[in-house]
Amino acid sequence: MKKLSTVIQYECVTSIKYAFIFYLALSAVIVTLYGIHYILTGVLGGGMNCLEMNTMIFIGILGILQLTEEFKMLVQNGFTRIYFFLGTFSRFAFMSGVMSLIDTIIANILHTLTGTYSTFFGSLYGYGQPVILSWFWLFLIYMLLCTLTFFFTLVFRNLSKKNAVIAGVLLGTALLAGISFLFSPASPENLRDHILKCMIKGLGFMEDGSIRMIYPLSLLILSAGFLSICSYFIIRRTELKV
Repeated sequence: MKKLSTVIQYECVTSIKYAFIFYLALSAVIVTLYGIHYILTGVLGGGMNCLEMNTMIFIGILGILQLTEEFKMLVQNGFTRIYFFLGTFSRFAFMSGVMSLIDTIIANILHTLTGTYSTFFGSLYGYGQPVILSWFWLFLIYMLLCTLTFFFTLVFRNLSKKNAVIAGVLLGTALLAGISFLFSPASPENLRDHILKCMIKGLGFMEDGSIRMIYPLSLLILSAGFLSICSYFIIRRTELKV
């Protein structure tokens, strides 16, 4: 247990350093752009919206680097794979929780001050939802991105270069084929409409115009949990390159 607590503490402390650098840079960009816009127009508001997208990119990169950087260090210091997995999951949860909270606070402050800034959550579900709900939804989005990029990095790292290229091509082809099927007039209308209705319902939008957040929240939890379990079994059973 002492080793596990050491791993978790290390992951969380390291995460704070990365998050601090990220938000320092993001704050400088926000202040600069809003300042220039105010000087030129005399109006507070710089046309920026959904700054959470920047965090999503950062979180995705974090999921990729978690395997390429942290795994080597932990293995070389005698930590088992289960410790690596638990430390990784703790880091993802910690970073997602802290960064989603900061993003929710910043987004709501900008929306209140400018009246024109749109948050990612507000753009989808409006601004009548509780703030705690928007934070929890964003937390799950960040968790999903972390586990998704980590899972694919783990899979591709354990494939040969040839198989990795083939898998990438097949995955991209399947994705494009799925999108083409949904929006192609040649696809069966009933099947296409049914799939689209399920996707819309999965986002929480009901046919009567109401919004039920239980659907997207449940979907995000199940998706992140499934990817985490799959990653655990890959880590446990596969010889990773160090």
